[in-house]
Amino acid sequence: MRADARRSRRRLLDAASELILETGGEPARDAVAQRAGVGIGTMYRHFPGRQELLRAVALEALDRTIERGEAALAESATGAEAIRRYMHDAVDAGLGVVNVVHALLDDAEWPDRRRAAQGVLDRLVSTARSDGSIDAAVTASDVALATIRFSRPLAVGLDLATERGIAHRQLDCYLDGLTGAG
Repeated sequence: MRADARRSRRRLLDAASELILETGGEPARDAVAQRAGVGIGTMYRHFPGRQELLRAVALEALDRTIERGEAALAESATGAEAIRRYMHDAVDAGLGVVNVVHALLDDAEWPDRRRAAQGVLDRLVSTARSDGSIDAAVTASDVALATIRFSRPLAVGLDLATERGIAHRQLDCYLDGLTGAG
């Protein structure tokens, strides 16, 4: 793919993700193209149908979140720090789009992504348990589902920056309770 085509695709994915998180639902394709600063023809060349666009947005968010989870594990001094960093990074990576888009997809099965995400979550929880940062009763599913809850848009007309600011504040309160830091 040519460099300009890659940039257009990137702008379309970013625009779609932003609009999904701002509205809490599926954005109009012309709104995505306008937000991305490209023509509707460019949108259709990259994503001929709505399913291709929605699937690409969801997979992109999952890939970013998995990557950031790996980085949190590699670069954090403690398990609690790794979980905190992962969850905040997941909010910033737009993980909330997965929850919104999942119900709109004809095929939402991504076994390779699910395995990769589960592996990161298992290692995050295992690391935090082994250094005593969290209680043994906390599971990878607890971390995953809480992350999704904090990543979901409120869909009350707030701009994306305000939404994320609220999510980060509430996430810190949750994490302080989870890790005993509060």
